[in-house]
Amino acid sequence: MNQLSPQALDDLTDLVGAALECPVRLLPQPGPPGETQCHVYDEQARRVAVVRWADDDAGSRRVLDGASALATLEAHHRNGRLVAPRLLALTTWSGRPLLVQEWCASAYPGRVPTRPARYDAERVVVELATIADLDHSYAGGLRTRLQDLPASAFGDQLLAALDQLGNRHDLDALPRGAWHGSWSRRTVAAGPRGTVLVREWDRYGLNRPIGFDTLHFRLDELRGELRWHGAGTALVEEAPRILARWHGRVVGEARCVARLLLLELAARELAEVGPGRAPVSWVADWIAPTLFSA
Repeated sequence: MNQLSPQALDDLTDLVGAALECPVRLLPQPGPPGETQCHVYDEQARRVAVVRWADDDAGSRRVLDGASALATLEAHHRNGRLVAPRLLALTTWSGRPLLVQEWCASAYPGRVPTRPARYDAERVVVELATIADLDHSYAGGLRTRLQDLPASAFGDQLLAALDQLGNRHDLDALPRGAWHGSWSRRTVAAGPRGTVLVREWDRYGLNRPIGFDTLHFRLDELRGELRWHGAGTALVEEAPRILARWHGRVVGEARCVARLLLLELAARELAEVGPGRAPVSWVADWIAPTLFSA
């Protein structure tokens, strides 16, 4: 996250206030690498929106992809099962994309959607990807992200694990679509009349194996139940049952998809905090034993 100067924050506040047609205050928040985020409050100190501003090229792509997802949901799924924040504004500020989206507060905070409702919402997310989004190699993209990590023995082992999976499975033949990227009890909540409220689209991505969000939700549950230790191994073991429910049939590559998700998350976490930093210790605890014994 870039540190906004007082003058820059004032300028951004004026821009967002003009977009929302009301006086606002902005409170900077931590965001993913390559992105600055602010929560937007009105004169009654109610949170009304979230601002996302790209700091670099990768952040720009992520902000624009997120804007596309929200716009597509608004245009084609307004009365569907999935409820997402509305896209309020998309513009350019200081040469980078800037997105303003509605703040969605859950009517039932903490209430997890029913499994059928959640699966319906997951299918909507998958179908946000177009054919053009899926015309390149998933395995090649993941390999590049792993290779771009700071040099470490752990990174080398992750690459070796990807090679091992590639030798056993045709990774680019796996059905792919879009994924939310942070599908969990914190970002998904039950809404009225069986709807599913989905927040925090800043991890949204394209060209990912179908089932990633479903497995990520279960991983979040396992991490809570097992306090991290053994969650990755448990996820791989449960994957055939979990994805069979989602697809309505047995998925032969289910354990492969689960291992790819763990690799994906390892690449993301290590890119953000770097190998050798204390927060990475849990990555090895629940990812490494699973991958290296695969």
